[in-house]
Amino acid sequence: MEEPINYILYGGVLATLLVVVVVLLFFRKKIMLFLMINFSDKAVKTTVLEVLEGDTIVVEVPEKGTQQNQSSKTLSVNAENETTWTVRLIGVDTPESRASLYIDEAPFGKEALAYTEERLTKNKDIILLFDEQLFDKFDKHLAYIYFPSGECLNATLLKQGYGWIRNHAFTIKFAKEFEKLQEKARAKQKGIWNMYVTKGILREEYKESEHYQEYKKRIEENQ
Repeated sequence: MEEPINYILYGGVLATLLVVVVVLLFFRKKIMLFLMINFSDKAVKTTVLEVLEGDTIVVEVPEKGTQQNQSSKTLSVNAENETTWTVRLIGVDTPESRASLYIDEAPFGKEALAYTEERLTKNKDIILLFDEQLFDKFDKHLAYIYFPSGECLNATLLKQGYGWIRNHAFTIKFAKEFEKLQEKARAKQKGIWNMYVTKGILREEYKESEHYQEYKKRIEENQ
């Protein structure tokens, strides 16, 4: 005679498994971040010192450094006289917030800068995750910026419409995810997508706006 199925026992096991799955899904970003920090040679903890642009920051040299080399360069904390790193956020390009010898200020540049400054206040602890290429052509470190919560700032900038995807200069580990975030922001005309058709090309209707007139006036005054 077959033994009756213990539905209470099986129900309890299924309920436990369901709880475990839910917990893993809820904390998956923190779990992944924990694994990266403790078991990856391409992730380091550091502290924000200054925000230069929406996509560029200055950080303290981390106490724990990776030893990945590229063109005889290293991320070692023992580099002579090295106390800070200038870090360029991988995969995202925000409009310029100020004019330089090479480029003019761009619409929405100051907004992108203000957002990154708000998210990366001075002395804020962050995690840098490096990709295959460690430096850009200006010798800036290339990294994904993570908060202890598991949020990736690079992804958030694209999701909220504070920048475009930049992928021609280096390998992007999360290229497909970034493309989806950008397309969603573009479809909703978030941030820059309310002003730009694509990078560098403004919407004609935006050129009639008060925001654009204020921008033009500011540019003319600074020339």
